[in-house]
Amino acid sequence: MENKVVVHMKDGVIHKGITSDFRTDSDSFHLLPAEGGGVPMRIVLKGMKALFYVKDYIGNRDYQTRRAFELTRREGRRAIVAFEDGETLWGVIPSYDPNAIGFDFYPADPDDNNVRIFVINASVRSVEFRS
Repeated sequence: MENKVVVHMKDGVIHKGITSDFRTDSDSFHLLPAEGGGVPMRIVLKGMKALFYVKDYIGNRDYQTRRAFELTRREGRRAIVAFEDGETLWGVIPSYDPNAIGFDFYPADPDDNNVRIFVINASVRSVEFRS
């Protein structure tokens, strides 16, 4: 299955494209660039901040993501994730292991362009669980 994704690297570089071989038990995956197609690039998980599964590549820069859990319908623990670069996300974590390479995260705002995010633990400053 092909997934439309946006890869945020730790160094600030962003790649947009499609992947069909991302697995959490592998150290890398391939990304077919969204613009121009071409040769798939190899992405190493340790160099990533997070992998964002998106509805579309454009998104809406002016959209203000709601920072509340009231609309969350997902099973899991409500959490606020703060990245080392200062970005903060509100959402739900179905399963969390701080010793794993990363974890799945689902945004609290159902109107968010991000459907799911795979967060790399090494890029996280803190995970604050809420009840």
